[in-house]
Amino acid sequence: MNIERKLIVTGLLFVILSIVLGAFAAHGLSKVVENEDQINSFDTGVRYLFISGIGFLVMAALREKFDFLLKTEYFLIFWGTIIFSGSIFILVIAPHFEWSISKMLGPITPIGGLAMILGWVILLLKYIRTTLEN
Repeated sequence: MNIERKLIVTGLLFVILSIVLGAFAAHGLSKVVENEDQINSFDTGVRYLFISGIGFLVMAALREKFDFLLKTEYFLIFWGTIIFSGSIFILVIAPHFEWSISKMLGPITPIGGLAMILGWVILLLKYIRTTLEN
């Protein structure tokens, strides 16, 4: 699958998933989670999933403006989003189902956020470098 198709498919999947999880957060999460901070954390995970989805779609739309492959950026933003948002979702939901994995995920969330930031920064720097060269 070429990078443009990968960006579009991933972007659409992230947007769809964020809408589904956002609806769950609005209508069903309070049946599982009573803590307002946890609900807000879940919403943060949904928001970043949505932002990354839109970001991938924008990257696909602007693909012709990038004079480089986008592999590294895609990898960092994709996995950063999965780790960041996914770990938040699990941290909020897991304790209510007695899943012990949630204790290991706390330190992982910022790593996902850092990967997302790094992916966007690399994209910016590569774009600036290529436009200065032309």
